[in-house]
Amino acid sequence: MKHILRMTAVAAALTLGTTAALAEPPAERALRNYELLRSGAKGLHDLSDAERRELAALAQLMREGKSVDRRTPRQRCVDEEVAREGKKPSELAMRVIDLKCRER
Repeated sequence: MKHILRMTAVAAALTLGTTAALAEPPAERALRNYELLRSGAKGLHDLSDAERRELAALAQLMREGKSVDRRTPRQRCVDEEVAREGKKPSELAMRVIDLKCRER
């Protein structure tokens, strides 16, 4: 149970982001910032609070040897809905899934 709560907290931290940066998934932004920090192109002082939280969550996942889910929230929704179908969804089912996941 404790592990599930920790993973939920890490996932929540990775999904935090500013409205202006919604086009880039938080995991992608964290990976980009990680590379910029490693190369010296950016310093920690250059990152916003949200970016530092995303980077901390990424570091936690890396320490635990877990991979980072680079899918957008919409793509995660589509993947979950398709899996819930249990078989290849029909065209109509895919349209419903698209509508359901559109706002994510």
